[in-house]
Amino acid sequence: MSFPVRRIVLELPPVSFREVMRYARAGGEPEERFLQEARSLAEETAPLLTGRVCYGETEVTLTPPAVKCGEALSLESQDLCRNLQGCVRVVLFAATIGLEWDRRIAREGRLSPLRGLLLQALGAERIEALCDVFCQERAEAMASRGLYARPRFSPGYGDLPLETQRPLLQLLDASRQIGVGLNQSLLMSPSKSVTALQGFAPTPFCLRSGANSSGCEGCARRETCLYRR
Repeated sequence: MSFPVRRIVLELPPVSFREVMRYARAGGEPEERFLQEARSLAEETAPLLTGRVCYGETEVTLTPPAVKCGEALSLESQDLCRNLQGCVRVVLFAATIGLEWDRRIAREGRLSPLRGLLLQALGAERIEALCDVFCQERAEAMASRGLYARPRFSPGYGDLPLETQRPLLQLLDASRQIGVGLNQSLLMSPSKSVTALQGFAPTPFCLRSGANSSGCEGCARRETCLYRR
C-alpha cells in the first residue's frame, strides 16, 4: 500500500425526491402516488442506510493522457486529465450505502415492481448524496491547506475505462474496509456503491467553462443520457 487508507461513516442529508423521480425516469409532474410511495420507502429504509467511505490521498502528476497518482496508480484518460488540470493532490475513494439495500430491493421487487423501481431510484439518490457529502467534507479540509476542489470523476466517465474500478478497489482495500467488491462483469457489490477520484489544486476553478465543466455540463454524453439533469 503506497498511501494510508482511512475509513469513515457519514450522515446523509435529507432525501431529494426530485432526484429520486429523475432516477425513476418519472418525467414531468410525477403522479402523487409515486411521491407518496417514495416518501414512505425513504422513511421505512432510513435505518438500513450506512454511509461508509474509504479513501486515500496522494500527489498527482499529469502528462496527457497519462495520470499518475503518486506511486500507487497510473491511468490514461484525456477526460480525466482535463478534470484534474492544475491539480497537485488527488483523493481516491470508494463509497457505499450497504448490502442490506440490495436485499431490500430484491425482496420488494418481487412483491411490487413499483416499489422495486422506487427503491432503485432512492438508492441511486442516496449513494450520490453520500458522495456529495464526502467530497464537500474533503473540500473543506483541503481548503484549510490552500487547495481547491475539483468535481469528482468516476470510472466510466468519458474515456476513463470502467475497468479502472478494479485497481481503485484493490488500492483502497475496499472489500475489507467497507465491504465493496467487484465481479467479472465489473458490477460492484453492494450495487449502490461508487468509486471516484477528486482532484485539488492551488488555484480555484470556473466550473462552467470548457475543460472545467462539471456534472452533466462536462459530459460528452449529455445529449443522449436518459438521466441528464
